[in-house]
Amino acid sequence: QNMAIEVTMRHSDVRIESLKDYAEARMEKLQKRFPKVTSINIVIDVDAKKRMYMCEVVANRLGETAVGAKEFSESGKSVIDAAAARAERQLLKMRVKARKGSVRKQRAASVKNA
Repeated sequence: QNMAIEVTMRHSDVRIESLKDYAEARMEKLQKRFPKVTSINIVIDVDAKKRMYMCEVVANRLGETAVGAKEFSESGKSVIDAAAARAERQLLKMRVKARKGSVRKQRAASVKNA
């Protein structure tokens, strides 16, 4: 399983650099739960004036793009967790939809063949 995890830091400073490892570890967890995810891009931005973090997670699953998850928080770690959790919810919906779709296709095929 080789999945690309790309972490982009905007307005990078020391606080953000320390979050990079945390973000990568969090995305690896996400990937374990969703093995069909082929790539994850995560963008972390910090607004130094407001001391607010923004995080966006974009995950690709079987050609579908799941998830633009943006969150603001004063804590870099909680912003990553919130964005990742939102991404996971969308991936779960996709997975459920995909399963329902494949069942429908099988039924349709069996009716025609009967």
